[in-house]
Amino acid sequence: MFSLRPLFYPFLLLLGLAPLVPALAAGNQAKADKPGSVRLFINRAGSGKAMDVSNTLEVPVEVTLRLTRMVNVAGVGKGVIRKTIPANSRVRVATLSKRKAGGPIMFKHSFSYAMLFSPEPDQPDSVQVDGPAYALPWQGGPFRISQGAGGDFSHNSPSGRYAVDIAMPVGTPIVAARAGTVVKIRNGQGGRFPDPAGNYVRIEHEDGTHSAYLHLSRGSVRVKPGQRVKLGTLLGKSGNTGRSTGPHLHFVVQKAYGSSMLSIPFRFNQPVSSLPNFALSSQ
Repeated sequence: MFSLRPLFYPFLLLLGLAPLVPALAAGNQAKADKPGSVRLFINRAGSGKAMDVSNTLEVPVEVTLRLTRMVNVAGVGKGVIRKTIPANSRVRVATLSKRKAGGPIMFKHSFSYAMLFSPEPDQPDSVQVDGPAYALPWQGGPFRISQGAGGDFSHNSPSGRYAVDIAMPVGTPIVAARAGTVVKIRNGQGGRFPDPAGNYVRIEHEDGTHSAYLHLSRGSVRVKPGQRVKLGTLLGKSGNTGRSTGPHLHFVVQKAYGSSMLSIPFRFNQPVSSLPNFALSSQ
């Protein structure tokens, strides 16, 4: 959702530290198959340890693995490993062996990854995705992305992994970024409850994907379920409802995955933060 932290690409997510104990196998492969995760697995490999990274995101990531306080560990040099892991893949990043037979391998490790993706065109160090380009879903500005894909505040679940938050004043006109059919709305929520999304509009596109516009102002929604909307159709006005810590629009593109909706990468058709102020120029 909304964050005042500076926006950087790629987005770095720290996944935690392991205690200084003999290394054990981490998890199982079945858990790694769920879309929208990047996980480190440590398993036995002969008398040593194999360290694999599973990336079930739709975009590549750059991982950093650091080993410290190593006891009887060989095969990792100074203990810093960086590798790019392609989308939807599992890659071995290190194989640890014993310096001396007989004793256990012990170490402390930290693991982080950076998502190599931005919805903005020509963003340095990011991977652009195929598919239709979405128009900016608002009028006015210029505005800036306050939290991007994989953000450390909230955009870290399968349903919102590639969402973006755009900080903007309450009452900014929100428009359809792509043509489609309205499938669901909420229009009567005044604060944080009952729905974390606040007031919203959900649109289904001809290819079966959905776009969702969250945290709209109460009573501002101008469309109804079943209504066909064109690119640029007024949907409502931005707000600060639901799980929002500041006025902004939360925009996400999703597709069905079982009974839930899965966030997917998308791209805007122009940069977000380098636009003329249309609201002023139209007066």
